[in-house]
Amino acid sequence: MTAARQSTTLEPVEDMSAYIAGGRIRNSAEVINQAVDAERVGYQRIWLSERYDLKEAGVLLGAIAARTTRLQLATGALIPSSRPPILTAALGATLHSAFGPRLTLGLGRSMDAYISNAGLAPVSRAALLDYVDIYRRLWRGEVISYDGPAGRYQGLHMADRYDGPPPQIWAVHFGGPKACRMSASPLFDGVYLQPFLTLEAVHNAVTWMRDECDRIGRDFATLRICLPLVSVLGLPDDEARLQMHARMVTYLGQPRMAEVYLRLNGWDTAPARKIRDHTMFRDDPDRIDHHFHRSDLAEVANMVPDEWMYPTSLTGSVDDCVATMAAYRALGIDEISTYGTSPAQNVDLVAAWRKHSRLHNEKERVS
Repeated sequence: MTAARQSTTLEPVEDMSAYIAGGRIRNSAEVINQAVDAERVGYQRIWLSERYDLKEAGVLLGAIAARTTRLQLATGALIPSSRPPILTAALGATLHSAFGPRLTLGLGRSMDAYISNAGLAPVSRAALLDYVDIYRRLWRGEVISYDGPAGRYQGLHMADRYDGPPPQIWAVHFGGPKACRMSASPLFDGVYLQPFLTLEAVHNAVTWMRDECDRIGRDFATLRICLPLVSVLGLPDDEARLQMHARMVTYLGQPRMAEVYLRLNGWDTAPARKIRDHTMFRDDPDRIDHHFHRSDLAEVANMVPDEWMYPTSLTGSVDDCVATMAAYRALGIDEISTYGTSPAQNVDLVAAWRKHSRLHNEKERVS
């Protein structure tokens, strides 16, 4: 039975979330419908990326909150320089005031070339930390005068406050050593990594975060880590390749993203160079996802090596997908986020993971 036809809402699976409507969309309403399905199926949380066209985060998260009751809501990621700090703080305070404490503010630096094309200021790691500190101080009711990498503000404050828990703030990044050390800061409640990371890359990221927590005296258990895994369960091969291989084509088109993936995962650089040099992208190889939908990239997607995609995604049978999720969870990941396909397409996987988690917890209690 699909999520759209279920009449009851299932209990949430606490370590499972859904990244909904990733990439470009043609209709904003599909985002809201997917979130409603996510709550009904039993996801704990949804993650929503922001794009500066049909995916403004505040509008969509407000609509989702109004259509759901307990679903946790998260941005993945919001770029801090996209709004003055007072507006980002107001977004969090307003959502909590209207719908209860359900927001996780996922913040990312993005790529400098990408955000400059949108007219946004680049965000350094120092600026990101300062933005987070400013949000938290505004939510506490402080008056802020600040001059630094996050801008210049005099007497910044919120006249009215939400009298309750503030939004959580998570860092959204690839899992490189510098980003991992930064996000171990007590300013962050968690970390949302990127899709298509190998087991070794995730192991390294978790180790870097744990080591930094130990160094600064933070309990590593207080830093929650979420990993997105592209799920193609039940899809025909051509559709599955659009979700995995064609998606990777759009990633490789963003400046420096290919180099980051290749460095963290140990992949060969030759396929990435050939993709960026393809004649389709001659005019603007740095912004493939602004000129093409994934359905336009089927031919080029064949250039992405299968050995990159299949081991880093949820493929095969339900049992295969559960085994992959368990392997990543065993590395220290606290939450798995399905990515690429809709919550309604992952009903069987959510049910199977719920059963797996119960059996695992029972075994741990017995032992």
